[in-house]
Amino acid sequence: MAVHEKDMAVRGAHGPTTRALAGMCHRCGICPLAERRPQSRFGRLMRWHRGWCPAWAAHTRAFGPKNLRR
Repeated sequence: MAVHEKDMAVRGAHGPTTRALAGMCHRCGICPLAERRPQSRFGRLMRWHRGWCPAWAAHTRAFGPKNLRR
């Protein structure tokens, strides 16, 4: 089991939909890419998108805030 899967299993009081969305967000490289240039149009778009993204919200519930520095 990968490290992030262990973390999710330990915190595990989340349903299958939350776990699936959180896993999708955890593996996604788009946000860290946007954070490399936060003042670009893409960076601003992704910052706005996080406010309503269901995967970002599920990741925050399951793991806490996402570390965007990769």
